[in-house]
Amino acid sequence: MRKQRFVTVRYIMTALLVCASVGLYLNASGRTVGAFQTGNLLQNPGFEEPFVAINGDTTLRVAASWQPWSLPEGASSAINARPEYKPAPSNRIYSGNAAQEYNTFYATHTGGVYQRVPVTLNTELRFSVFVYVWSSAAFLQQQDVSEDPNDVKVRVGIDPKGGTDGTSPNIVWSSDSEFYDQWRELSVVATAQNTAVTVFVRSAPEGFVGTSNIYLDDAALLPLGEAPPTATLPGPTNTPDIFVPTQEGTVTPVQATLTPTPLPATATPDNTSTVVYTVQAGDTVSAIARRYNTTIDAIGKVNGLTNVGLIYVGQTLLIPVSSGGQTTPPTFTPVPTDAGTENPPQPGVGSYTIVSGDTLYGIAARFNTTAATLAQLNNIVNPNLIYPGQVISVPGAAQPAPAPAATPEPSAPAPQPNTHVVQAGENLFRISLRYNVTVDALARANNIYNTNLIFPGQVLAIP
Repeated sequence: MRKQRFVTVRYIMTALLVCASVGLYLNASGRTVGAFQTGNLLQNPGFEEPFVAINGDTTLRVAASWQPWSLPEGASSAINARPEYKPAPSNRIYSGNAAQEYNTFYATHTGGVYQRVPVTLNTELRFSVFVYVWSSAAFLQQQDVSEDPNDVKVRVGIDPKGGTDGTSPNIVWSSDSEFYDQWRELSVVATAQNTAVTVFVRSAPEGFVGTSNIYLDDAALLPLGEAPPTATLPGPTNTPDIFVPTQEGTVTPVQATLTPTPLPATATPDNTSTVVYTVQAGDTVSAIARRYNTTIDAIGKVNGLTNVGLIYVGQTLLIPVSSGGQTTPPTFTPVPTDAGTENPPQPGVGSYTIVSGDTLYGIAARFNTTAATLAQLNNIVNPNLIYPGQVISVPGAAQPAPAPAATPEPSAPAPQPNTHVVQAGENLFRISLRYNVTVDALARANNIYNTNLIFPGQVLAIP
């Protein structure tokens, strides 16, 4: 009886060793289909910190292990502009502590991010990522609802040969999706034809008015048959809904009162005084807290914010500050302007004369503000179109260092009546505003089939 049991155990052990040997052989010969490769194959799938400034460029801050890509700029600066990449704000994070944002402002783009991943040859793989799209021509009024969006098409892809060219015909793409103001998971399946594959996210707005922002989180590359990990979203709060998704690509706004209910400053025992602050475009509660050396929780409590990720332009906040260590921000002295200025600066706003080489983004950085704020303040439709000698209003906490003197560039010759010579950086929409005609009328008068495609030196007939 003992001998029989010993023989049985020996046969079982022998069978297991044979199976293991066969498995190792198949894996080495490359004929398995993901048999030994399991789990999420991506590095930093949640787009968490650190964010790396590519080549030291602070407008190209991409989550570690990911790379940016985009098509070259077109004939106009409004066509196929390179997106700006940066960490997403707190209210655009699907899960975890961070997410990736990239966007273009008054310009189209074709691009996104990619990652090259080692895999087992012939493995059938599924790539997925959660995407949020906000695109709005009226972004300065309501930053949570896409109004008149730019027809943003989003897709995901896998290059089964591991190439890094976003235009390669080898890439297997998902179908285009168009949706706004909601998180949606996009996915695609392909079989590895090499020992590495490359996953891509691609977005392409068809219009260029306003802003087009893309947010990415919780990506996964899995052998087919494995389910991606499920992310746990924060529980519901008492914050009223700003929008309710109805069908694909549409949202139904819901009337909601967002007026904060400030509490008395004495309600914060850890702080002895408050200052009043008006929210500007691009502000977040965390940035305001850092500026005033206070905390997000303290600002939330004083203002009755049930969702500190939800603030809006023009909102007045009480900022609790410690009497011991708070330094009052320096006041801004308006710069005197010449008599007869068409738009005299408002209180707390100075003026700045543009010199050769200036950009709206560079001026915004010097005055500690944003290009969007400058565009709104000066009714600039295309932030890529400014010119030397132009006087603009600028907000800020202090005057910048004086700009180096520059010789004014000679002005372009005035066009003949009823015609316009296109200048670098102009677009058809801006020209239509200048001459008080519609874009459609301009296009018809000049036989323009693609209203996004004009070029410097082109002579347009003005109807």
